[in-house]
Amino acid sequence: MQPDRRNFIKQTLCAALGGASVYSALGSLQLLQAATRANYSFNDYKALVCVFLYGGNDSFNTVVPYSTSAFNGFYGANGVRPALQLTQSQLHALSDPGSTSKDGVQYALHPSMPDLAALFNGGHAAIIANVGTLVAPVTQSQYQNGNPMLPPQLYSHSDQEAYWQASPPSNQPITGWGGRIADLVASSNTGAAPILTGLSGADAFMRGQSVNGYIMNANSAATLNLPYDPGTGLQTGFSALFGAGTQANALERTFAATMNHSLATAGIINSGIAGAPTFASYFTNPTGYDIDTQLQTVAQLIWAANNGIAGFTGMTRQVFFVTTGGYDTHSNELAAHGTAGNPGILDLLSKSLAGFYNALNSVGLASKATAFTCSDFGRTMTSNNGGTDHGWGSHQFVVGGAVQGGKFYGNGCGFTAESNFGVVMPSLTNPTPPPNVYGSSPNLNDSGDGIGRIIPTTSVDQYAATLAQWFGLNASDISLIFPNLANFSNPSNFLGFLG
Repeated sequence: MQPDRRNFIKQTLCAALGGASVYSALGSLQLLQAATRANYSFNDYKALVCVFLYGGNDSFNTVVPYSTSAFNGFYGANGVRPALQLTQSQLHALSDPGSTSKDGVQYALHPSMPDLAALFNGGHAAIIANVGTLVAPVTQSQYQNGNPMLPPQLYSHSDQEAYWQASPPSNQPITGWGGRIADLVASSNTGAAPILTGLSGADAFMRGQSVNGYIMNANSAATLNLPYDPGTGLQTGFSALFGAGTQANALERTFAATMNHSLATAGIINSGIAGAPTFASYFTNPTGYDIDTQLQTVAQLIWAANNGIAGFTGMTRQVFFVTTGGYDTHSNELAAHGTAGNPGILDLLSKSLAGFYNALNSVGLASKATAFTCSDFGRTMTSNNGGTDHGWGSHQFVVGGAVQGGKFYGNGCGFTAESNFGVVMPSLTNPTPPPNVYGSSPNLNDSGDGIGRIIPTTSVDQYAATLAQWFGLNASDISLIFPNLANFSNPSNFLGFLG
């Protein structure tokens, strides 16, 4: 059998990159000092699981008005979105006994999302309303008059993905907030398993200053799979490169140390997965290696960290990064989201998040992990060609046993309108004629650009800071991780969706 050179190189690179992030770099001196002096010690286990929806989810066709008057005002012939109308009877109504949306409207989830609706109604999921990239609070007037305190390159996929994950970023973010959180709590772990793990490649979220994010496949860690080549002794020779004391220079020694560490870590991870329950009944895995498989693997790794699997003992904090795509719905959005008999991306999201919670709940670990969604941006209120354009603010889901679920959270909409302050959900209707021309009205939630870009009223920093607080970081360290947090003070930088 001839060696497969291309596969050999691919496997070698995957194994090496698994042990050393290509994005490691020096960063803020303050954060480095904080990481050095950090002395966190925990007597419990917690995991943060970032679920990034690449492309910009249309959360306004995900969480939709269910009350008849609001539904008609949004989808009716004279409403905002007649071309993207859903069937009201097929929606999954959300129970909100406390009226936490505070706008008098009952909401529902998309017809493809019964599993996530059941989690919300059961108190295990929450909706964080109108979140977006913000340097500081922005009103409609400030936006229209060229407020300089705006995130860079609004409505650009790459820039807004970077801002969501790095907050705030440079043009090429050095670190992400997942990495910065891991930097500060890494000292609490005594186990050999990674504290920061990506299951579908690396991005800004994964970049720490002192912690290297570990990159693995959706269902296993990459190991060397050398071609069988008895004639040349390739396996023996390649293995000898990593032997102690056999390297001639610093570059060879560094490569050998990195490869040995990577192979050892892969062994720990794969042993943890092999020793854990499969949780197969909670994940249908229709797409093979999408977020369903990734979240199934994360559930297994969390189980391993809580059940004495070798290498996982002593793990008290872990951060995971899972991703999926297909959310840039410029056209054919209804089909992409999913219709009766034809599951789409929202069906996969709903089933995967519910499967993750239910799998962990079946083994008593649901309260130890919090999964949360992020996405580039929301979409425009208006539509064309059966889809939507790039927007700004959007709604996000948080799932877990520690979530104070069955509620909507967020800052009040309309920063300068006290009568409107405290309304969590943004207005989705245009109160003055002409119909179907969004942005010509005094709707304070709208950017006024004519296509209905909703201005966020809750910042990424506040959303992420609430997660970091639950994770056990103190207020001063949270302020270092999110330097723009001081720009937000009304009503609170911690949103209260985690207990």
